[in-house]
Amino acid sequence: MTGTILIQGAKRMYYIKDAEYLRTDEHEGKPCAVLRVYPGAVGDPELYVYVSRSTEGPGYEIIRMVRSEAALEIDWFDNNLHQAFSELEEEQFGDRGWPEPAVQRQQFLENLLSKEELISKLEELPSE
Repeated sequence: MTGTILIQGAKRMYYIKDAEYLRTDEHEGKPCAVLRVYPGAVGDPELYVYVSRSTEGPGYEIIRMVRSEAALEIDWFDNNLHQAFSELEEEQFGDRGWPEPAVQRQQFLENLLSKEELISKLEELPSE
């Protein structure tokens, strides 16, 4: 699985190595699937991507992204050495470069959803 997206502060594109379904959850009252995205480039963070049914017709949309900088050596206990998880606002991913940011975000979602086992889990999401 390949995919690219610029994340604010990064000097290169984010490559998707793999993704897995973690659980069904709810974010701001909306049912969603939580997906863990593994980076293809050394040094890039894992992402937790919350995907729900689109409010604008058929399909799916990303409603939340969380960057994971967790390190097992220091994050197995409650510590203040660094911020292990941080929310990525929509403006922070796909915020520069070419193609346009909205196109980058859509391509990222399409690449993410190219995995059939993820689609089958998303199809199980309840409708609102």
